[in-house]
Amino acid sequence: MKIKFRLPGNLLLGIFLIYFLFFGFICNIYLKSIGLDLIFLYRVIFFPKSDSYLSIFILMFIVFIITIREYFYEYAIRNSIWLVPFILLMSWIWHWIIYGFNFFIIVIFFTSIEGYLTILLLLGVNVFTSLLTSFVKYKYKEYIGKSITK
Repeated sequence: MKIKFRLPGNLLLGIFLIYFLFFGFICNIYLKSIGLDLIFLYRVIFFPKSDSYLSIFILMFIVFIITIREYFYEYAIRNSIWLVPFILLMSWIWHWIIYGFNFFIIVIFFTSIEGYLTILLLLGVNVFTSLLTSFVKYKYKEYIGKSITK
């Protein structure tokens, strides 16, 4: 009996990369002065205080990696959508690590328009990158198929 870890493995790889690369980069740039920008990630991406605008490219690179590794485009898009709740959960965890546990952060997130703007931004970036990568992978396979037959 052979056990395949490929399907959940890509999502787990994406989660680890988000945790260590994406949030590691953001927290390294801001050190301990990030405040609520860690919860409302659209502030970090759209209104950077320093070099944090690179965080969107890191996020796109992570989604590119998990999409290019998938065999089926539907799984790649599904994994990119599944990354959004994990990103939100990790932003709360990072905030709690830096500033201490406060459950009120979740209430602030879901009662303000900024929370929903963050969700839409992350969903848009992840799905757009996944679709673009799937298209590039399809064209690459088509190109390889044509070059082999010639």
